[in-house]
Amino acid sequence: MKIKFSKKMKIVLYSVLFLMAFALGLYLECCDKKTFEITTIPIPSETPASTQSYSSNYDEDGRLDINTATVDELDAIDGIGPKTAQHIVEYREANGEFRAIEELTLVKGIGEGMVNRLRPYICIR
Repeated sequence: MKIKFSKKMKIVLYSVLFLMAFALGLYLECCDKKTFEITTIPIPSETPASTQSYSSNYDEDGRLDINTATVDELDAIDGIGPKTAQHIVEYREANGEFRAIEELTLVKGIGEGMVNRLRPYICIR
């Protein structure tokens, strides 16, 4: 009994056979070494706190404390440019620490919409 395959089916079958042969080659290469190594990439949340490069201006969730942040740290947040970052620091120096994130609306150039967009990236401790 002879089975007839279409061109598409032949391509699929040859592709599967090729991949199986390739996988078998990788398997045999690992067996020759008698070792099989799996490397892992650390996820930032799994990195020990002592090796994290966060300054003390960040909370445990990685949000920036706007009461201690520098102009450069604020500027690094998407949506805050260098001028707005400078306005935040100047306002904080003139009026004292922020008591609520909503107080950012009192800073020149920051509206309610921007405060809502920044909320996931900032905090007050």
